Amino acid sequence: MLERLLRRLSIISGCNSSVGAQSFPLILDTGSSDLWVISNECDSADCANVARYSRAFSSNLSISQTPFHIDYLSGSVSGLMASETISLGPYRLLSQVFGLANSTDNIKFSSEGNSGILGLAFPSEASMSGMTVLQSIFGGLDDPYFTIILGSKLNVNSPSSFTLGQLDRSYATDFSAFFSIPVSKAGANDYTYWKIPLLYVTINSSRLSLSPSSVQGIQGSQIAVLDTGTTLALGPTRDVQAFWSSVGSAARNDPITGTWQVRCEKALIVGFVFGQGGSYKEFLLDPADISWEEGQSKNGWCLGGVQANDEVDSGDWLLGDVFLRVNTIYYCDITFDNLFQNVYSLYHAANSSSGPWIGLISTTNRDNALTAFRQSRGPDLNSLSSPVTQISSVVASGIRYKLLCGISTLCGFIGGAVLVTLFRARHGLSAAFGKRKQK
Repeated sequence: MLERLLRRLSIISGCNSSVGAQSFPLILDTGSSDLWVISNECDSADCANVARYSRAFSSNLSISQTPFHIDYLSGSVSGLMASETISLGPYRLLSQVFGLANSTDNIKFSSEGNSGILGLAFPSEASMSGMTVLQSIFGGLDDPYFTIILGSKLNVNSPSSFTLGQLDRSYATDFSAFFSIPVSKAGANDYTYWKIPLLYVTINSSRLSLSPSSVQGIQGSQIAVLDTGTTLALGPTRDVQAFWSSVGSAARNDPITGTWQVRCEKALIVGFVFGQGGSYKEFLLDPADISWEEGQSKNGWCLGGVQANDEVDSGDWLLGDVFLRVNTIYYCDITFDNLFQNVYSLYHAANSSSGPWIGLISTTNRDNALTAFRQSRGPDLNSLSSPVTQISSVVASGIRYKLLCGISTLCGFIGGAVLVTLFRARHGLSAAFGKRKQK
């Protein structure tokens, strides 16, 4: 049951949600569908140093004996299903189904202080029976959608925003501002994740022709999944190798970690082109999100914002926070604020007039982004290594790339080299770096 107190939820910092009388910071994850929080009965290392749910502080908790288990591309969680009053901003959900996590493995929450995950994908991907939180909230909205813009944890003036049933008017006042794309069912009989057709990628205005999609039944494009639970942009090994090979000596593959690295001073303007049926649009990324200094930097080499992963069967690409986030840059006395927000994204559920769709607004200014990058990183010492006019995918060399992916919270982008990926390992999805897991 939903008590609709207000029409808008706007989370700028903290990402706090209440389960019963207790408040918890949660990761908002468009790559999964369930809500779970860590129980005080969890003694895993992941559960240390975070707020944990205690049944002693609740009068409405109902615990079932039904277990749940969720595998992510890296890490897993298990526990018991329960129901409780859940408050999310102005929304209060009575007897809402959620999971009490008694055991976690490789989720790595203790370093960031998060206490659980709120999944925002489609109900078909839920592991727990009953209505998901998003279903419960959408049932009380005339227009069932949410919007996200991810801020940078490193810059307090690049705030995150999450709204339900209303736009953040700092970015748009109506739907006409968005490039709208129908959500794809590709590879499934029902809607699963927020998937859209990806036509091709550009590097400094040069086109990278992509390999055929690995998703059954898809021709003429690949499938991209917009996933706030992943840090980087993850694509097929074949295409990612072609991507970085086009950069020349300014890029390299680390033989130990298998990750792609790029010179920290190398500016690459990368675009993802989405669309179908003759309608398409390019969305540019800030070069600081491709030469990822905050993730890993050593001897002038930065972690590449695009990495290889062939382990996701529901799509070809996972586009994480390097695509979705805000990247406000400061240099000397100049603040380049609100210039480098890559996209403002809208996720609209099906209603009587249309199926589900995604809306995107491009917010990266190419010239301003390059200027800020140069002022921050210095001159390009590899200026002769630039993409050719037309780039074709090449066959990978057989290296299995061990990807360092990442968790993000809506209210901040995680820096540091210890990263994991939150994307459900279901319906043929596999666990990253390990054997394929079937469910």
